[in-house]
Amino acid sequence: MYKHYTDLLLAMCLLLQAGCSSMPGERQSTTQMQTITPMLQADYLKAIALMQEHEWLAAQQHLLPITTSHPQLSGPWLNLGITQLQLGDGSAAEAAFNRALDANPGNIEACNQLGILNRRAGRLDEARRYYEAALLHDPDYADAHWNLGILYDQYLSNPEQALQHYERYQAITGTADPQLHAWIDELRLQTRAEAITAELQP
Repeated sequence: MYKHYTDLLLAMCLLLQAGCSSMPGERQSTTQMQTITPMLQADYLKAIALMQEHEWLAAQQHLLPITTSHPQLSGPWLNLGITQLQLGDGSAAEAAFNRALDANPGNIEACNQLGILNRRAGRLDEARRYYEAALLHDPDYADAHWNLGILYDQYLSNPEQALQHYERYQAITGTADPQLHAWIDELRLQTRAEAITAELQP
């Protein structure tokens, strides 16, 4: 489910260690630059390190005070949601991801996670809306293309849209995954067959 989450957290660590003035998922602002203290950065890095070790409960305990004292920061809410999801509390995770979006509507990973949660709950239109919202902020966000491909392919029975998103995911990531290649070939055949059938209709 979180196939890129380790790389995401490592990137967060590098940003903070390099003296980044804002939390991951944030646009820098004067207010944020004033509120990100070395102690806060250290606490956040500790939470990230715990997440990398899959110490979800301990990570949550580090993140909760940050979200309480700095609710305007989107990144801590995102990571709190991930820890809560790993701890089996889907409702709390959904609330945290929504708080991440309240703080920063451009937090594309929060959009993606809410899309996943809504898809699992059978709220397919809501799932699609969140994935598409992520792509509005970043048209090259590969995970949203992947999840839209899955949604259109396996849930909404729209092979044309599924094909478009799988192909876009493949182009962005450069993956040579044979399973994805097989899906793309199958969908190309399916869409061609449907087009021919439509042309032959009286």
